[in-house]
Amino acid sequence: MIRLSFSLFTILSLMPQFAAAQDHGHPHDDVPVPAGEAESSAVVQLTPIMARNLDLQTAEVELNSIELTFPALGAVEPEPSMIKAITSRVAGRITQLDVHDGQRVKAGERLFEVESRVVAEPPPRLTFNAPIDGAVLETHVITGDAVEPNKTLVTLIDLAEVDVVAQVFEAQIKDVHLGQSVRIRSLARPEEVMTGKVKTIAANVDRASGTLRVFIHTDNPEEKLLPGMRAKLSFVKDESDLAVVVPRAAVLGEAGDLFVFRVVDAATHLFERTPVEVGLSDDRHIEIIFGVLPGDAVVVQGNYQLQYVGGGATVIEDDHGHSHGPGGHDH
Repeated sequence: MIRLSFSLFTILSLMPQFAAAQDHGHPHDDVPVPAGEAESSAVVQLTPIMARNLDLQTAEVELNSIELTFPALGAVEPEPSMIKAITSRVAGRITQLDVHDGQRVKAGERLFEVESRVVAEPPPRLTFNAPIDGAVLETHVITGDAVEPNKTLVTLIDLAEVDVVAQVFEAQIKDVHLGQSVRIRSLARPEEVMTGKVKTIAANVDRASGTLRVFIHTDNPEEKLLPGMRAKLSFVKDESDLAVVVPRAAVLGEAGDLFVFRVVDAATHLFERTPVEVGLSDDRHIEIIFGVLPGDAVVVQGNYQLQYVGGGATVIEDDHGHSHGPGGHDH
C-alpha cells in the first residue's frame, strides 16, 4: 500500500531524531511536526490521587495489520442442535413440576412428573429428567395440566453454543462467504468482543428490507449471549499490511484536530496531549500516520476525562514559548 509504505518510511527516517530527542528529556521536541501541532500539544502531570480517580488504562502503540471490515446488525438465536423439546409418550396430567423458566439444570435432574391415564390403582407415574446440562428455555405446562403425546411440555437449551443471525445488505453480499470470521459485540456488553464463523447463508433476500440472513456460529461458554439479544457485527473481508496502530479508544477529537494522550512517564503520571494524523481503521484499531511511534504508550481509558482535568494537575510549559491549560492552550 502506498499509504503504508510512506508511513513506515517516515517512522524509520525519524528514529534517529527520536532517539536524540529522548536524550534531551523531550522525546518529540526535535521531530518535525505538522503545521499547528505545536499550538495544540501540552504536557500534564497528575497527582497520584487524580490518576487513581481517573482509573487510567494504557496500551502500547504497535505494528499490526488493519482488517478491512463491514458492519451489520444481528440477533442471537439458539443453535438448533442445542435445543431439546421434552414430551411424553403417554397421556396423563402433570402431578409435579420441578423447574421454571430460566432455571439451570444438570443432566439427570428431575423436570416434572406425569400421572398416566392408564386405568390402574394406583395410576402409574412417570418421572422426566433433563437429558442435557442447560437452562429451561420455556415451561409450557403447570401442575394439573393435561398431557397429550404431541405436546411439548418443557424446552431446554444448552447455551454453550449459539448462532447470531445477521442482516446483511445487498451491497455487501459479495463480501460474505462460509467460514468467514466475524466479531460480535452484544448491545448488553459492547466492551466484550466474541468471534464467530459464518456457517450458513440464506438462499433468499428479504424483499421488504433488502437484506440477506447470515448465520454466525460462536462458542458461548460463559453464556454471555442470550437468545433475543441484539448485536453489532464486524465481518472481516481482508486485511492490510503492517501499519502503526493504536486502539480506537485512544484517539480523541474531531477531523483535523485528532489527538492522543502519550505516556511520558507512567511513574509520575506525566502525559502529553499529542496531535496525530490517522489513516485506515477497523472496528478495533486506527492507523497512525504521524504522531506516535511503536513502543510508545497511549491512554485508552480515562483519556476523555484527562482532557478536562482541573485543580491538582500541573500543566508544564513546552519549548515553544507559551504555556498550556489543562487539555489545551491558554488564550
